Amino acid sequence: MVVRKEVLLKTTMFLLITGLLLSLAGPLAIHVGAQAAQKDPRIGPYIDRITMPVQRDYSVRLLAFEANEFDILGVLPRDLERVRTNRPDAHIIFTASITALGSLHFNVELWPVKYPEVRKAIAMLTNRDEIISKSPLQGIAIKNSFIVPPTYGKWVNPNTDFEKLYPYNPERAKQLLASIFQPCPDNPRFFCDPREGMKPVEIEILSLPEATSPTYWWEAMYWKSQLESVGIRVKVTPVSSRELDARTSAGTAQAWVIGWSFGRFPLFMYYFWHSREIRPGGWNEWKVSNATLDEILDKFYYAETIDEALQYAWKAQEILTDIIPWIPVYTGIGITAFNGAIDRDSILLAYAPPLKDPVGFSYFWWNTVRFKDKPFGGTLRYYFTVDITTLNPTIYLWATEADAIFRVYTYGYVVRPEDIYAEPRIPVLFESYKVEKVTEGGQTLTKITIKLRDGITWHDGVPITARDIEFTIKKFGIELKTRRDYGPYIDALARINVVDDKTIEFYLTKYGWPDLYTFTEYRPLPMHIYGRLQNPLDDVSLLPHPSVPGLTAMVGSGPFALIKRELAYAELVWYPEYVYRAPERMPRVSIEALPAQIQAGQPLTLRVRALDPLGQPSPAITVVARLTGPVSLEIPLRSIGGGVYEATVPALREGSYTITVEASMPVMLWKAVGVAKQEIRVVTAAPVGVPGPAPAPEVKPIEVTVGGVTVAISTPPPPGSPTAAATPPKFEVQTPAPVREPELSYSYAAIALAILGLVVAAVATLLRR
Repeated sequence: MVVRKEVLLKTTMFLLITGLLLSLAGPLAIHVGAQAAQKDPRIGPYIDRITMPVQRDYSVRLLAFEANEFDILGVLPRDLERVRTNRPDAHIIFTASITALGSLHFNVELWPVKYPEVRKAIAMLTNRDEIISKSPLQGIAIKNSFIVPPTYGKWVNPNTDFEKLYPYNPERAKQLLASIFQPCPDNPRFFCDPREGMKPVEIEILSLPEATSPTYWWEAMYWKSQLESVGIRVKVTPVSSRELDARTSAGTAQAWVIGWSFGRFPLFMYYFWHSREIRPGGWNEWKVSNATLDEILDKFYYAETIDEALQYAWKAQEILTDIIPWIPVYTGIGITAFNGAIDRDSILLAYAPPLKDPVGFSYFWWNTVRFKDKPFGGTLRYYFTVDITTLNPTIYLWATEADAIFRVYTYGYVVRPEDIYAEPRIPVLFESYKVEKVTEGGQTLTKITIKLRDGITWHDGVPITARDIEFTIKKFGIELKTRRDYGPYIDALARINVVDDKTIEFYLTKYGWPDLYTFTEYRPLPMHIYGRLQNPLDDVSLLPHPSVPGLTAMVGSGPFALIKRELAYAELVWYPEYVYRAPERMPRVSIEALPAQIQAGQPLTLRVRALDPLGQPSPAITVVARLTGPVSLEIPLRSIGGGVYEATVPALREGSYTITVEASMPVMLWKAVGVAKQEIRVVTAAPVGVPGPAPAPEVKPIEVTVGGVTVAISTPPPPGSPTAAATPPKFEVQTPAPVREPELSYSYAAIALAILGLVVAAVATLLRR
């Protein structure tokens, strides 16, 4: 999975990362305070709403943050002191990332950049120190002169350093160009191509506009100046994100300035530059086609161990550094400013020990973030930094789109915030997995078995089943071969077996070391939505839900639901039935002083206290009691004031009963339900002993009714009962360690990390920046 790294170069600060020298005028240390002790970081979300208008203009975003109209701002280095001065309350957080930012990319099939001499000459005209020091970066970035960014550590082949192979040398660059071109007859200052009838040599460089990405635009103008000084005409064309995607996908872009953020392993080499990805909808927009490279990349993917994969990764880099699909320039360090009204300790960061500083924001930070003045609630005001090309999770490209998409959809497993390489990873949709070798018909296959959690649903209340996973892989992987769902693991699928609603098996003829992560970190889609679309590649966020008013058709299972989508706007609300929902956001309910035994033949007065999540009485609360036992009853309780509710239970027959009290209140399109239970015994004799204590209340999740079907999932009890202390929820991660086939080693991979927007990426996440 890959995501384009857009516009705002969150790239600021000097940092020393395992031997990485940063290109700077002077030393600058990053100081990040230790985060306060927290509850289970998965619990949430605590905010009610996220608003996301499109705001392409960085200067407008900056002004809006200063005016307290946005809660988050990616800050350019040049504006850091301005933000500190104008928003002294703001929390400023620095993060490192695996990115290749501000690179100059080429379609190696298009004239005139199809000539290797042209690409190598441009590499010799690239002065990274000058770019980093004089551009809006103002000297704050990690200089990157490798195809595989230096933050990948040992994955980087030290013999592929562009600054050694193609040192900055305009005179040598001009000589290289003169070896294939000739001076134009009418203007000897510029080159013409004798193989094209003395056509004047001109390169068009595409870039996001200066207002959207000041640094990328600066770089485009830098290369224009450098190339024209050695005889190559250059036209710099500003394009929107949509135009850039369209032209690179169609193969009509000669050169373009953009960045990418990557997953925690350098699998982008396989997806970007294997010739199999030169196809409609494929990743290989550089049109690199090299049989030797393909063979090496196949060996890289199907290596038995990461140590073996390393060898082929180094060999691939040697070929790619000669091909030059792009000229690397720098790796980013993000500067993110948060509204001071946000609780700093609720911003959950991600780490990759032994590095002490954060490598990004945890996937779960959207769950944990909250405002200082309230335990929960409030609106987080965010934005899209480019035009929304699509929010379809199978074909999107931009990191800013991923920020919205993966609030709605979620994964089987997610990396841990304290260590993105630690096992076990955190289960979200999946409960467990198993990888084993099996033999069928004399053929040895790798079998991956995945089990889903019990009771999980989509936002519209429809249960999530193994059929949804099967549908997503068959439709978007096997049939449509979309960028986000197709890879070598799809071609290796011998068959898929749905065992039951919770269990699915995959049988692979070939097994690559990344496949464990690909399948266990998979993102399923709802078959009942995408299976009904005439074109499943449509942007479902723009469509209304077919049966639930107030929802869009973009229903997932993540912590937020999309309730509003316009061409340049999206609005999300917290989903009360999220698998790690916050128990303290449910109504508090307790049964008041009910004896453990009562006498048969006598009516019973049932008294309940039901309060809203803040512990206050609320007219919105409805209370119902259900008795199960020799007699089953459902009795509504009436409010007598002060959060107390009463009902008279008619005389009961002898026997054991369970009284279940549910207090519910509306939460947007759903209901929040708090539950309390007590066992009682009805006897013929008079009650003996003292009344039993009221039990600690329980929480039942939101009930969502769709088409007459009500789905409810039980959860741990909420803290803060009015009559009895509740045990805070504790989630145990019961997940098998990754199989040792192939053996996975992380001894040297501690800094192979990924930032996608404000989340840490999955194994092969590729995001356009």
